[in-house]
Amino acid sequence: MSNLPLFWSRTVAFAALAGWIPFLLGLLFTLIPAISPFESVMFERALVGYGALILSFLGGIRWGIRLQGGAGSELTYIVGTFGAIAGFVMLLMPVSVGLVLLTFGFAAHGIWDVLSGMRGRVPQSYARLRAVLTWLVCVTLILIIIARFF
Repeated sequence: MSNLPLFWSRTVAFAALAGWIPFLLGLLFTLIPAISPFESVMFERALVGYGALILSFLGGIRWGIRLQGGAGSELTYIVGTFGAIAGFVMLLMPVSVGLVLLTFGFAAHGIWDVLSGMRGRVPQSYARLRAVLTWLVCVTLILIIIARFF
């Protein structure tokens, strides 16, 4: 996958990185709460909700790939739905638990996408994009989790 461009267009780069902004703001507002224009409890809940939404979106992408005859089997539809269900459960848990589960959820989806790219089941450019975004989101979430304890 190393000979492929990281982002195959400026539009993809912009959209992909824009999706990371709420997580980045979560880290910034956790580190420097005084600059947040939002009530911290409300923003933390919204951040977990946003992460749950994105996990659901990632499952939807896998559904779309499968519906087009791509990667996976019938099991893809079931596994692809787990992100949405897990996200719903995360909204009902304490924020710290939700953030930890989000980190694991993003890591699992990222590994699934990267391995599928290596096996030729999804486009390699998509797998590479997912590797980068998974890394960014997971590291950001881990930093938020750590910062919440200090």
